[in-house]
Amino acid sequence: MKTKGKAWQLIVTVLLIATFVYTAFFGVAVKYGDVTTPYLKGAKDIRFGVDIKGGVNVTFVPSDDYDATDDQLEAAQLVIENRLVALNVTDYELYVDNNSDSLILEFPWQSGETNFDPEAAIEEIGTTAYLTFREGSSADGELILDGSMVESAAAQYGPVSGSSSEYYVALKFTDEGAKAFGDATTKLYQSGGTISIWLDDENVSTASVNAAITDGQAIITSSASNPFTQEDVVKMARQINSGSLPFALTVDSYSTVSPSLGENSLSAMVLAGLIAFALIVVLMTALYRLPGFLACIALAGQVAATLAFVSGYFPVFESFTLTLPGIAGIILAIGMGVDANVITAERIKEELRSGKSLDGALKSGFARGLTPIIDGNVTIVIVAIVLMGAFGPSDGLFAKALHFVFFAFGPSTAGTIYAFGYTLLTGVLLNFVFGVFATRVMIRGAASIKALRNPWLYGADKNAPAEKKPINFVSLRKRFLTISACLMAAIVLCAVVLGVRMDTEFTGGAMITLSYEDSFDLSAVQKTASAALGSKDLTLQTGENVATGEQTLKISMPGTETVTTDEVQNLLDSLNEQYPDNAFAQLSLSNVSAAMGTKFLQKSLVAVVFALVLILLYIAFRFQKIGGLTGGMMAVLALLNDLMVVFGTFVLLRTPLDGNFIAAMLTILGYSINDTVVVYDRIRENRSLMGKKSTFEELVNHSVNQSARRTVITTVTTVMALGVMCIISKLYGLDSIFTFAFPLMMGMISGVYTSLCVSTSAWVVWSERKKADKN
Repeated sequence: MKTKGKAWQLIVTVLLIATFVYTAFFGVAVKYGDVTTPYLKGAKDIRFGVDIKGGVNVTFVPSDDYDATDDQLEAAQLVIENRLVALNVTDYELYVDNNSDSLILEFPWQSGETNFDPEAAIEEIGTTAYLTFREGSSADGELILDGSMVESAAAQYGPVSGSSSEYYVALKFTDEGAKAFGDATTKLYQSGGTISIWLDDENVSTASVNAAITDGQAIITSSASNPFTQEDVVKMARQINSGSLPFALTVDSYSTVSPSLGENSLSAMVLAGLIAFALIVVLMTALYRLPGFLACIALAGQVAATLAFVSGYFPVFESFTLTLPGIAGIILAIGMGVDANVITAERIKEELRSGKSLDGALKSGFARGLTPIIDGNVTIVIVAIVLMGAFGPSDGLFAKALHFVFFAFGPSTAGTIYAFGYTLLTGVLLNFVFGVFATRVMIRGAASIKALRNPWLYGADKNAPAEKKPINFVSLRKRFLTISACLMAAIVLCAVVLGVRMDTEFTGGAMITLSYEDSFDLSAVQKTASAALGSKDLTLQTGENVATGEQTLKISMPGTETVTTDEVQNLLDSLNEQYPDNAFAQLSLSNVSAAMGTKFLQKSLVAVVFALVLILLYIAFRFQKIGGLTGGMMAVLALLNDLMVVFGTFVLLRTPLDGNFIAAMLTILGYSINDTVVVYDRIRENRSLMGKKSTFEELVNHSVNQSARRTVITTVTTVMALGVMCIISKLYGLDSIFTFAFPLMMGMISGVYTSLCVSTSAWVVWSERKKADKN
């Protein structure tokens, strides 16, 4: 039977992807004279993080010399974090200085950008946003309830009380709030009273009570003379959902900061991405010919779609901040996209080698390749959902669903990790659109064209050499397990001997801001500062004070001990002695508490363990016919090996552990488990094909040999991308990118080894011992 496909499907799909790729990268805008009207956002509109593009540094202090307690400062930190994520500003650093009662915030965008007003963002972030409902129209009226009794707020547009459509905010109260509002409206309805709604000192709405409202819901409307705009209600809902600050804030200082990765970091990563994609196209086309080339077209569409979701290309999705962890999520999603196509192409080649016709091979290859693709992607979805639930805003869908797991840590938000989960989840979902659906439509369309029906184009080769003798993986099981055990022991020993360096966001530390004149060599100044302060873990950023126009240098130093004014003076003496023309002078000194600290580390560990448990349960369910629970436990054991390799690489590179480390660990968690799941899928399939006559050792060995080529090829494509990133980062002097990409690369190489050699070897050993116990 001929493949169900038509040539037009190939042509239309290619044209649609090409059009989408172009518009996603370059956007769509129309220029009339000097006015440019954008219709679709492109890659240039992506919000890049502070680490890539620079941003704004602002210090908040309590207004009117208010003496804030440590608990109040921590509560204010959580509110500001929620507001930042609600604004889709996911790359930020927020520190608390308990000694000076200040909050130090750094977030993306430089002041020169036309599509973002940092002063407006600072105003919204620092607004107290204390919501109250009061009897009567006065701010002194009896308090009915406040914002703590509001469960959620949503911006809406529609008719209100039969009038014409308008913008308003819909509120849903907690049980306590619903009772208080119901009692108040019942009383005021009987007396003909009114209720006023206040946000801080501003009366946003006053209305007569025409009925008792007991359903736990209310709306905030505007006056006819001053109607709400869409921006007004979106902002108000955002402020209500994020909660009110425990005290009013005043901006103490405000300055721009330079990119922490260097001015050329963005162009370096773009170059690395282009080179990596070109290498993947060459490799996939050489290995899989026409399906491989078509897969690369689909992959281009997937990359463009991922960037489109980040840039705000689709009007219904606001733009996200793209940082290094976000890029890691895209890399992992690309790897999954390549993987889906490799699995399908390998299956088609197998069917052709078995003697099937082209149409039969395509049909069977598509069918048999779908199950491992789904299973592998589900494990990635689990990781992404856990990340967004653990580190996203408390009012988010996944945070509410997983509250029972993370409630003990209180509300906390880690924007970079949340963004990583977002790009990861988006990428996996897009993988089904492009890596599965679009690729198959194009292959079917190609196979319907007579000139493209040669089986050779799909991987068949009559002159192909005979299959190589399979490797007896199972016979080497004890050797594999011994190597893993020795490797993990060596990593632990290195950590003990060399020590583990921690970043400021985990340990707290000092932040010193200096003013300077003229220009200087940043790396040379860093060496002088390191010697003066007795620390090698310094991070330096240049910027400009917006108020005074002074050039600034911010020096961050992690540690639990405070920096004294004498030490700062010693630093200034050393710098001015070495660089007298720069006239360094102190602007501020802050000894800050950890931004995430112990709770963040604990929460990260719980998130990893919880993700592992969910993956274990999923594997146990999906592979129950072949002892999935045992297989799941062995997969988790192998994952620990990979995570230790990432940890050991950070230790050996002397890179401080920070949010990027957590993102790297979780990337490997998702990537490696996918490799293992594909092997398990082969074991399950072969169990029904080989029957019970084959021993478990034979079944495992045959399945691993069948999966090895796909696992190696998939990893090679991803490692190529990371390898290019490592080389480019070294050439451009971007050590921060190298120290992020290199551990990822080592973890993925470890993932190949553990998926093929460790998880299955451990499973066989377990099976042997279980059999021996029965005998």
